[in-house]
Amino acid sequence: MRSEDEAKHVTIRDVAKAAGVSPSTVSRAFSKPDRVSARTSKLIFDTAQRLGYHEEPVQNVPLRGKRRMIAIIVPDIANQFMSDAIRAVQREAENRDIALVVAESRESAVLERAAFDRIAPDVDGVILTSSRMPDAMIRKCAQTRPVVVVNRSVLGVRNVTLDLEGGVAQLVEHIARQDYTEVTYLDGPISSWSAATRWNAVSRALHARGIRAQRFWPGSPTFAGGFAMCDRYLANPTGMVIAHNDLMAIGFIAAMRRRGFDCPKDFGVIGFDDDAVGRIYEPTLTSVRISSSELGARAARMLFASIDGTESSDDLAHVSTSLIIRESSRRPAHSGR
Repeated sequence: MRSEDEAKHVTIRDVAKAAGVSPSTVSRAFSKPDRVSARTSKLIFDTAQRLGYHEEPVQNVPLRGKRRMIAIIVPDIANQFMSDAIRAVQREAENRDIALVVAESRESAVLERAAFDRIAPDVDGVILTSSRMPDAMIRKCAQTRPVVVVNRSVLGVRNVTLDLEGGVAQLVEHIARQDYTEVTYLDGPISSWSAATRWNAVSRALHARGIRAQRFWPGSPTFAGGFAMCDRYLANPTGMVIAHNDLMAIGFIAAMRRRGFDCPKDFGVIGFDDDAVGRIYEPTLTSVRISSSELGARAARMLFASIDGTESSDDLAHVSTSLIIRESSRRPAHSGR
Protein backbone atom coordinates (compact mmCIF):
# COMPACT_ATOMS: atom_id res chain seq x y z
CA MET A 1 0.00 0.00 0.00
CA ARG A 2 1.44 3.39 -1.01
CA SER A 3 1.70 6.14 1.58
CA GLU A 4 -0.26 9.36 1.13
CA ASP A 5 2.91 11.26 0.17
CA GLU A 6 3.89 8.63 -2.41
CA ALA A 7 0.38 8.57 -3.90
CA LYS A 8 0.54 12.31 -4.53
CA HIS A 9 3.47 11.78 -6.90
CA VAL A 10 1.99 8.99 -9.03
CA THR A 11 2.23 10.02 -12.69
CA ILE A 12 0.67 8.92 -15.96
CA ARG A 13 3.91 7.06 -16.69
CA ASP A 14 3.57 5.12 -13.43
CA VAL A 15 0.02 4.09 -14.33
CA ALA A 16 1.08 3.19 -17.89
CA LYS A 17 3.96 1.02 -16.68
CA ALA A 18 1.81 -0.82 -14.13
CA ALA A 19 -0.98 -1.38 -16.67
CA GLY A 20 1.38 -2.39 -19.48
CA VAL A 21 0.21 0.32 -21.89
CA SER A 22 1.65 3.55 -23.29
CA PRO A 23 1.33 6.90 -21.46
CA SER A 24 -0.67 8.26 -24.41
CA THR A 25 -3.21 5.46 -23.97
CA VAL A 26 -3.62 6.36 -20.29
CA SER A 27 -4.13 10.01 -21.23
CA ARG A 28 -6.80 9.08 -23.80
CA ALA A 29 -8.59 6.83 -21.30
CA PHE A 30 -9.11 9.82 -19.00
CA SER A 31 -9.78 12.54 -21.57
CA LYS A 32 -11.50 10.61 -24.40
CA PRO A 33 -12.64 7.21 -23.06
CA ASP A 34 -14.65 6.46 -26.21
CA ARG A 35 -11.35 6.14 -28.11
CA VAL A 36 -10.06 3.32 -25.89
CA SER A 37 -11.43 -0.23 -25.72
CA ALA A 38 -13.62 -1.14 -22.77
CA ARG A 39 -11.13 -3.74 -21.52
CA THR A 40 -8.15 -1.37 -21.70
CA SER A 41 -10.05 1.48 -20.05
CA LYS A 42 -11.12 -0.74 -17.16
CA LEU A 43 -7.52 -1.91 -16.70
CA ILE A 44 -6.27 1.69 -16.68
CA PHE A 45 -8.93 2.97 -14.25
CA ASP A 46 -8.41 0.00 -11.92
CA THR A 47 -4.64 0.56 -12.00
CA ALA A 48 -5.00 4.31 -11.38
CA GLN A 49 -7.33 3.59 -8.48
CA ARG A 50 -4.89 1.08 -6.97
CA LEU A 51 -1.91 3.42 -7.28
CA GLY A 52 -3.83 6.50 -6.11
CA TYR A 53 -3.18 8.38 -9.34
CA HIS A 54 -3.96 12.09 -9.40
CA GLU A 55 -2.88 14.05 -12.46
CA GLU A 56 -1.13 16.66 -10.31
CA PRO A 57 -0.56 16.90 -6.56
CA VAL A 58 -3.57 18.46 -4.86
CA GLN A 59 -2.58 21.68 -3.19
CA ASN A 60 -4.39 22.85 -0.09
CA VAL A 61 -5.28 26.20 -1.70
CA PRO A 62 -6.57 28.63 0.92
CA LEU A 63 -10.11 29.88 0.46
CA ARG A 64 -10.15 33.51 -0.66
CA GLY A 65 -12.40 34.68 2.15
CA LYS A 66 -15.78 33.32 3.20
CA ARG A 67 -17.60 33.39 -0.13
CA ARG A 68 -21.04 31.95 0.69
CA MET A 69 -20.82 30.19 -2.63
CA ILE A 70 -20.82 26.54 -3.63
CA ALA A 71 -20.26 24.71 -6.91
CA ILE A 72 -21.74 21.72 -8.69
CA ILE A 73 -19.89 19.86 -11.46
CA VAL A 74 -21.87 17.62 -13.83
CA PRO A 75 -20.82 15.52 -16.85
CA ASP A 76 -23.58 16.82 -19.17
CA ILE A 77 -25.67 19.92 -18.50
CA ALA A 78 -28.04 19.05 -21.38
CA ASN A 79 -29.06 15.80 -19.69
CA GLN A 80 -32.33 16.45 -17.82
CA PHE A 81 -31.19 14.24 -14.94
CA MET A 82 -28.31 16.67 -14.37
CA SER A 83 -30.31 19.86 -14.95
CA ASP A 84 -32.97 18.75 -12.44
CA ALA A 85 -30.26 18.08 -9.86
CA ILE A 86 -28.77 21.53 -10.52
CA ARG A 87 -32.16 23.21 -10.02
CA ALA A 88 -32.66 21.39 -6.72
CA VAL A 89 -29.25 22.50 -5.47
CA GLN A 90 -30.01 26.05 -6.64
CA ARG A 91 -33.25 26.13 -4.60
CA GLU A 92 -31.50 24.89 -1.47
CA ALA A 93 -28.71 27.45 -1.95
CA GLU A 94 -31.17 30.31 -2.47
CA ASN A 95 -32.90 29.43 0.80
CA ARG A 96 -29.58 30.10 2.55
CA ASP A 97 -28.61 33.14 0.45
CA ILE A 98 -25.72 31.18 -1.07
CA ALA A 99 -24.59 31.54 -4.70
CA LEU A 100 -24.12 28.56 -7.02
CA VAL A 101 -21.46 27.99 -9.68
CA VAL A 102 -22.16 25.32 -12.34
CA ALA A 103 -19.49 23.55 -14.42
CA GLU A 104 -19.64 20.76 -17.02
CA SER A 105 -16.97 18.08 -17.48
CA ARG A 106 -18.25 16.69 -20.81
CA GLU A 107 -17.86 13.11 -19.49
CA SER A 108 -14.09 13.61 -18.99
CA ALA A 109 -12.26 12.91 -15.72
CA VAL A 110 -9.47 15.27 -16.79
CA LEU A 111 -11.88 18.16 -17.49
CA GLU A 112 -13.71 17.48 -14.24
CA ARG A 113 -10.48 17.69 -12.25
CA ALA A 114 -9.52 20.89 -14.12
CA ALA A 115 -12.93 22.43 -13.31
CA PHE A 116 -12.53 21.53 -9.65
CA ASP A 117 -9.08 23.11 -9.49
CA ARG A 118 -10.32 26.35 -11.11
CA ILE A 119 -13.36 26.63 -8.85
CA ALA A 120 -12.04 25.40 -5.49
CA PRO A 121 -10.26 28.61 -4.35
CA ASP A 122 -13.49 30.63 -4.63
CA VAL A 123 -16.15 28.32 -3.15
CA ASP A 124 -16.98 26.90 0.26
CA GLY A 125 -17.76 23.41 -1.06
CA VAL A 126 -18.35 21.32 -4.18
CA ILE A 127 -20.97 18.78 -5.29
CA LEU A 128 -19.72 16.22 -7.82
CA THR A 129 -22.63 14.68 -9.74
CA SER A 130 -22.03 11.29 -11.42
CA SER A 131 -18.31 11.98 -11.18
CA ARG A 132 -16.01 10.39 -13.78
CA MET A 133 -12.88 10.79 -11.64
CA PRO A 134 -11.28 7.76 -9.95
CA ASP A 135 -12.04 7.33 -6.24
CA ALA A 136 -8.52 8.28 -5.18
CA MET A 137 -8.73 11.55 -7.12
CA ILE A 138 -12.08 12.42 -5.52
CA ARG A 139 -10.72 11.71 -2.04
CA LYS A 140 -7.77 14.01 -2.69
CA CYS A 141 -10.10 16.77 -3.90
CA ALA A 142 -12.12 16.31 -0.71
CA GLN A 143 -8.96 17.06 1.29
CA THR A 144 -9.06 20.66 0.06
CA ARG A 145 -12.78 21.50 0.24
CA PRO A 146 -15.95 19.92 1.63
CA VAL A 147 -17.19 17.59 -1.12
CA VAL A 148 -20.41 15.63 -1.57
CA VAL A 149 -20.68 13.04 -4.34
CA VAL A 150 -24.05 12.41 -6.00
CA ASN A 151 -24.98 9.14 -7.73
CA ARG A 152 -21.65 7.62 -6.76
CA SER A 153 -20.24 5.92 -3.68
CA VAL A 154 -16.71 6.88 -2.62
CA LEU A 155 -15.27 5.54 0.62
CA GLY A 156 -14.44 8.34 3.03
CA VAL A 157 -16.43 11.02 1.19
CA ARG A 158 -20.02 12.10 1.87
CA ASN A 159 -22.31 10.78 -0.84
CA VAL A 160 -25.94 10.45 -1.93
CA THR A 161 -26.71 7.32 -3.94
CA LEU A 162 -29.68 5.44 -5.34
CA ASP A 163 -31.39 2.46 -3.78
CA LEU A 164 -31.99 0.53 -7.00
CA GLU A 165 -33.48 -2.57 -5.39
CA GLY A 166 -37.14 -1.51 -5.53
CA GLY A 167 -37.16 -0.12 -9.06
CA VAL A 168 -35.10 -2.96 -10.55
CA ALA A 169 -37.25 -5.63 -8.87
CA GLN A 170 -40.37 -4.06 -10.38
CA LEU A 171 -38.66 -3.81 -13.79
CA VAL A 172 -37.74 -7.50 -13.87
CA GLU A 173 -41.17 -8.55 -12.61
CA HIS A 174 -42.79 -6.51 -15.41
CA ILE A 175 -40.59 -8.24 -18.01
CA ALA A 176 -41.21 -11.70 -16.56
CA ARG A 177 -45.00 -11.23 -16.53
CA GLN A 178 -44.85 -10.73 -20.29
CA ASP A 179 -42.94 -14.01 -20.74
CA TYR A 180 -39.70 -12.56 -22.06
CA THR A 181 -36.82 -15.02 -21.65
CA GLU A 182 -34.03 -12.76 -22.89
CA VAL A 183 -33.35 -9.02 -23.04
CA THR A 184 -30.78 -6.62 -24.46
CA TYR A 185 -29.11 -4.10 -22.15
CA LEU A 186 -27.77 -0.84 -23.62
CA ASP A 187 -25.11 0.20 -21.13
CA GLY A 188 -23.50 3.56 -20.36
CA PRO A 189 -19.94 4.92 -20.21
CA ILE A 190 -16.88 3.02 -19.03
CA SER A 191 -15.98 5.64 -16.44
CA SER A 192 -19.47 5.85 -14.91
CA TRP A 193 -19.79 4.26 -11.46
CA SER A 194 -23.59 4.45 -11.70
CA ALA A 195 -23.55 2.62 -15.06
CA ALA A 196 -21.67 -0.31 -13.56
CA THR A 197 -23.87 -0.34 -10.45
CA ARG A 198 -27.05 -0.21 -12.52
CA TRP A 199 -25.94 -3.07 -14.79
CA ASN A 200 -24.92 -5.21 -11.82
CA ALA A 201 -28.31 -4.71 -10.14
CA VAL A 202 -30.26 -5.47 -13.32
CA SER A 203 -28.16 -8.48 -14.34
CA ARG A 204 -28.45 -10.06 -10.88
CA ALA A 205 -32.23 -9.62 -10.83
CA LEU A 206 -32.62 -10.99 -14.36
CA HIS A 207 -30.44 -14.00 -13.57
CA ALA A 208 -32.53 -14.75 -10.47
CA ARG A 209 -35.62 -14.96 -12.70
CA GLY A 210 -33.90 -17.09 -15.35
CA ILE A 211 -33.90 -14.29 -17.95
CA ARG A 212 -30.82 -14.07 -20.17
CA ALA A 213 -29.25 -10.70 -20.97
CA GLN A 214 -26.91 -9.56 -23.73
CA ARG A 215 -25.02 -6.39 -22.85
CA PHE A 216 -23.93 -3.74 -25.34
CA TRP A 217 -21.10 -1.86 -23.61
CA PRO A 218 -19.81 0.79 -23.44
CA GLY A 219 -22.22 3.42 -24.76
CA SER A 220 -22.78 7.15 -24.68
CA PRO A 221 -25.67 8.10 -22.32
CA THR A 222 -27.25 10.24 -25.04
CA PHE A 223 -29.86 10.08 -27.81
CA ALA A 224 -27.06 9.44 -30.30
CA GLY A 225 -25.65 6.70 -28.08
CA GLY A 226 -28.93 4.77 -28.11
CA PHE A 227 -29.43 5.42 -31.84
CA ALA A 228 -26.01 3.93 -32.60
CA MET A 229 -26.82 0.57 -30.96
CA CYS A 230 -29.70 -0.29 -33.29
CA ASP A 231 -27.66 -2.28 -35.83
CA ARG A 232 -25.99 -4.37 -33.13
CA TYR A 233 -29.39 -5.20 -31.70
CA LEU A 234 -30.83 -6.21 -35.08
CA ALA A 235 -28.00 -8.72 -35.50
CA ASN A 236 -29.44 -10.60 -32.51
CA PRO A 237 -32.84 -9.19 -31.45
CA THR A 238 -34.35 -10.19 -28.11
CA GLY A 239 -37.73 -8.44 -28.16
CA MET A 240 -37.13 -6.43 -24.96
CA VAL A 241 -34.51 -3.72 -24.50
CA ILE A 242 -33.40 -2.02 -21.26
CA ALA A 243 -31.42 1.20 -21.68
CA HIS A 244 -29.03 2.83 -19.21
CA ASN A 245 -31.15 5.99 -19.33
CA ASP A 246 -34.17 7.50 -21.09
CA LEU A 247 -32.12 9.42 -23.65
CA MET A 248 -30.57 6.18 -24.91
CA ALA A 249 -33.97 4.48 -24.91
CA ILE A 250 -35.54 7.22 -27.05
CA GLY A 251 -32.58 7.26 -29.42
CA PHE A 252 -32.87 3.49 -29.86
CA ILE A 253 -36.62 3.70 -30.58
CA ALA A 254 -35.97 6.41 -33.17
CA ALA A 255 -33.32 4.32 -34.93
CA MET A 256 -35.56 1.24 -34.99
CA ARG A 257 -38.44 3.31 -36.35
CA ARG A 258 -36.22 4.52 -39.18
CA ARG A 259 -35.61 0.87 -40.07
CA GLY A 260 -39.32 0.12 -40.16
CA PHE A 261 -39.86 -1.38 -36.70
CA ASP A 262 -42.61 -0.25 -34.33
CA CYS A 263 -42.45 0.04 -30.55
CA PRO A 264 -44.12 -1.70 -28.73
CA LYS A 265 -45.54 -3.89 -31.53
CA ASP A 266 -42.15 -5.28 -32.62
CA PHE A 267 -40.05 -4.70 -29.51
CA GLY A 268 -40.31 -3.23 -26.01
CA VAL A 269 -38.08 -0.63 -24.33
CA ILE A 270 -37.50 0.41 -20.73
CA GLY A 271 -35.27 3.28 -19.60
CA PHE A 272 -34.00 4.81 -16.38
CA ASP A 273 -34.58 8.33 -14.98
CA ASP A 274 -38.27 9.00 -15.92
CA ASP A 275 -37.38 12.18 -17.81
CA ALA A 276 -40.11 14.58 -18.92
CA VAL A 277 -39.30 13.86 -22.59
CA GLY A 278 -40.04 10.17 -22.07
CA ARG A 279 -43.46 11.00 -20.67
CA ILE A 280 -44.54 12.84 -23.83
CA TYR A 281 -42.61 10.79 -26.40
CA GLU A 282 -44.53 8.49 -28.74
CA PRO A 283 -44.84 5.83 -27.45
CA THR A 284 -44.66 7.07 -23.87
CA LEU A 285 -41.64 5.52 -22.19
CA THR A 286 -41.65 2.98 -19.39
CA SER A 287 -38.87 3.99 -17.00
CA VAL A 288 -37.39 3.40 -13.57
CA ARG A 289 -38.13 6.67 -11.78
CA ILE A 290 -35.10 8.33 -10.23
CA SER A 291 -35.62 11.61 -8.43
CA SER A 292 -32.56 13.64 -9.36
CA SER A 293 -34.23 16.58 -7.61
CA GLU A 294 -34.19 14.67 -4.33
CA LEU A 295 -30.59 13.61 -4.95
CA GLY A 296 -29.58 17.23 -5.52
CA ALA A 297 -31.51 18.61 -2.55
CA ARG A 298 -30.12 16.06 -0.11
CA ALA A 299 -26.60 16.58 -1.44
CA ALA A 300 -26.90 20.33 -0.94
CA ARG A 301 -28.12 19.97 2.64
CA MET A 302 -25.33 17.49 3.33
CA LEU A 303 -22.74 19.91 1.91
CA PHE A 304 -24.06 22.82 3.99
CA ALA A 305 -23.77 20.68 7.14
CA SER A 306 -20.18 19.85 6.22
CA ILE A 307 -19.30 23.51 5.54
CA ASP A 308 -20.88 24.63 8.82
CA GLY A 309 -19.18 21.85 10.76
CA THR A 310 -22.49 20.53 12.05
CA GLU A 311 -23.54 16.92 12.36
CA SER A 312 -25.46 15.43 9.44
CA SER A 313 -27.95 12.65 10.09
CA ASP A 314 -27.19 11.01 6.75
CA ASP A 315 -23.62 11.33 5.48
CA LEU A 316 -24.46 8.29 3.34
CA ALA A 317 -27.98 8.93 2.03
CA HIS A 318 -30.00 6.71 -0.30
CA VAL A 319 -32.88 7.72 -2.59
CA SER A 320 -35.45 5.09 -3.56
CA THR A 321 -36.54 4.12 -7.10
CA SER A 322 -39.72 2.72 -8.67
CA LEU A 323 -40.93 1.55 -12.09
CA ILE A 324 -43.39 3.70 -14.05
CA ILE A 325 -45.11 1.54 -16.67
CA ARG A 326 -46.17 3.21 -19.93
CA GLU A 327 -46.74 2.22 -23.56
CA SER A 328 -43.18 1.39 -24.69
CA SER A 329 -42.92 -1.89 -22.77
CA ARG A 330 -46.45 -3.27 -23.07
CA ARG A 331 -46.39 -6.27 -25.38
CA PRO A 332 -49.54 -6.34 -27.57
CA ALA A 333 -51.99 -9.05 -26.53
CA HIS A 334 -51.76 -10.75 -29.94
CA SER A 335 -47.96 -10.75 -29.98
CA GLY A 336 -46.15 -14.05 -29.71
CA ARG A 337 -42.57 -15.26 -29.67
